[in-house]
Amino acid sequence: MATRSFELTTIVSAPPAGVIDFLADLSAHRGMHPYLQSAQVVARGTAADGEWAEWAVVERPRLGPLRYTIRFPARMTRVSPDSLEGRVRAAPGCYLRTTTTARATDVGTVVGEVTEVEAPLPLVAYMARHARLAHERTFSMLNAELARRS
Repeated sequence: MATRSFELTTIVSAPPAGVIDFLADLSAHRGMHPYLQSAQVVARGTAADGEWAEWAVVERPRLGPLRYTIRFPARMTRVSPDSLEGRVRAAPGCYLRTTTTARATDVGTVVGEVTEVEAPLPLVAYMARHARLAHERTFSMLNAELARRS
């Protein structure tokens, strides 16, 4: 197994708890996340680390000029009012782990995300590249989307 990671930051004009609420709702990301086709909650619960929702996700990423469909589970856990952890099993042996925080500042809410990608060596660069592309696009549209919804 190999790992890659990346960090993203953006500033939005919404309160931290509202930002985390939005990011925890994967179905709301359709149109922002370039591969997301659908996301449905299949279970909810509470664990020691917080309230969680288990999602059934369908995406259509690209491999060169071709698109293919993948279906996978994702668990989003609200670990505090201003932080969220995501766990995705994109394929056997292929995982994404995200830690997202939202912090109020004088200039707005600073949203930060650390993403760790773990996959077999031949796949890790491809997965990390596409995860980064998708998350960067989502972050670039986040402020406008939050404003539109308020």
